[in-house]
Amino acid sequence: MKRTLRDILLVARHELADSITSRRVAVVLILYVAGAMLACNGFISALNKIEVELTETLGLATANTAGAVTDALWKSAAFRRMITHLVGDKSVALELLSVPPIALIYGWLAFTFTPILVMLSSSTRISEEVSSGSARFILVRIPRATFCLGKFVGQALEIILALTLSVAGAWCIARFRLPGMDDATVIRVMILYAWKAWLYSLAYVGLALGISQTTRSSNLAMGLGFAAWALTGILAGLANVYEGPGIQRIWQALTMLVPIGHRLDLWRSDPAHVIPAAVFLLSLSMVYLFLGHIRFGRRDL
Repeated sequence: MKRTLRDILLVARHELADSITSRRVAVVLILYVAGAMLACNGFISALNKIEVELTETLGLATANTAGAVTDALWKSAAFRRMITHLVGDKSVALELLSVPPIALIYGWLAFTFTPILVMLSSSTRISEEVSSGSARFILVRIPRATFCLGKFVGQALEIILALTLSVAGAWCIARFRLPGMDDATVIRVMILYAWKAWLYSLAYVGLALGISQTTRSSNLAMGLGFAAWALTGILAGLANVYEGPGIQRIWQALTMLVPIGHRLDLWRSDPAHVIPAAVFLLSLSMVYLFLGHIRFGRRDL
């Protein structure tokens, strides 16, 4: 057991070192940090432009600074009804309305775009090593399952590093452009959403690496990865439309098998919802990973 754990950590360390050498981690970090900063800056700029119209429509006090009327807007009955309708769950909507707006925007960005970046960075990691033949040198020393788990841990560490840096970048933009950002509540909530987005992304890391085990072609692996990501979203959308009583409950069961089906619980603050969702997402990641390993374990490398 100790040797297996040591081998997993050794592969994970090699994965990080190899990524840094190939500058792949730098690209991923730039995408995360720049994306978070640009999106938050764009949100603040848009907020600055539309606040005058919102002020007139809702009868709020006028202000000259971006975000100055956001707290009043957040508490208005019309806005609360709109958020409740968009979320589809009143209890979750009320929790979200207690969150600082810029932190909520960051959380939405992290949950929305992290799976895409995971597919971009993770879906080729095993296939490219099989294609180049470099996987043979390590697989004569350790089992293939250990190799895949090490890859998973390495990719998971890359994602949490990227998300942590993206929090810092987004908060710096907010601190510079919005009043009241000296409150530690904002950065604390943003960090919490980053960790939840990381838990959410683990299922996609398992999915990407599972697909990567099925082919030698890096381009095909990436294409299949993005197709699988899109398919999970389509299935979740169909389930929301068609789920109901009787035989239609099969759609509800189907949402349990895709990551997006557990995303809403991660938005909650209640550990009774967050912990089961996290455990289920980690379980899904292992299921996806080892479904690919069924093929990988029998392949002639």
